[in-house]
Amino acid sequence: MSSTFGEKFIRIKTVIYRLYDKFWDEDILSRSAQVAFYLSFSLFPLLLFLVNLFGLILGQADDLRMELFSYLRQIMPNSAYVLVQKTILEVTENSSSGKLTFGFLVALWSASAGMDSLRVALNHVYQLKETRSWWKTKLESLLLTLILIFLLSFVLGIVFYGWKFLSLLLGLINLPIESFVILQIIQWITFILVLLLTFGLVYKYLPNQKNSQCNWVSTGSITAIILWLLLTNGFRIYLNYFNNYDKTYGSLGAVIILLLWLYLTALVILIGGALNAVLKEIENKETKTVQKTDSEEIIAEK
Repeated sequence: MSSTFGEKFIRIKTVIYRLYDKFWDEDILSRSAQVAFYLSFSLFPLLLFLVNLFGLILGQADDLRMELFSYLRQIMPNSAYVLVQKTILEVTENSSSGKLTFGFLVALWSASAGMDSLRVALNHVYQLKETRSWWKTKLESLLLTLILIFLLSFVLGIVFYGWKFLSLLLGLINLPIESFVILQIIQWITFILVLLLTFGLVYKYLPNQKNSQCNWVSTGSITAIILWLLLTNGFRIYLNYFNNYDKTYGSLGAVIILLLWLYLTALVILIGGALNAVLKEIENKETKTVQKTDSEEIIAEK
């Protein structure tokens, strides 16, 4: 029992040391800043695309747009949320429906730039050389961006209609339960599942690795989600008590806060990818060691 515990402790220690080395060797801090820069250009086109999609499908997207803002307010720092809300409202109100529809594909193309930068950064973290053609990687970025938009739409649908749907089901079985706690549970379970699926897609398809080499739910994705929730909420608490950006930089303070939040998001994604890469390297080394030992035993027997 103690031997097994000791082996696990040594393995965890090895993973931490290798992750530390990879963190600095691959310059994850600088790569996170690069990804955050492109994500900042992708965020507004992504949200505009989502709003336009609601408008085309539902005819009127005011309710879901307000629900989108409500949802963003829960996960973004307040200053960044106000900036995003103001920008989206100004663009949608000052643009005609024809212009917004015409810019549909342009917004999608711009939003995929964030995926492109994330793919390049993950390839460096995994120490992989990109061998896929440009059109294939761009198509994958566009497809993943579309899937992300679908997942956001799904979350908003669950959040917006989930309580009504649940109330209908409970009414059919004569269990009229009216509890805000149940609604919150539905929202958080859906949110966690969507995060797991999103991180799984990013780690499975963006880097240039065989799909069989990466599981949908990995240690890196779970670690990245936990870190993202901790850092995001910690950043919000910090801003609630020590927010001097608006006083120091004026209206630019909101932009700086948004960039910092995107930087933290990119950082945890790359840390999760680095953890997956380290675990894969250790697993491959252990497999080779076992195969070498087996070969030596077979030769010795002969």
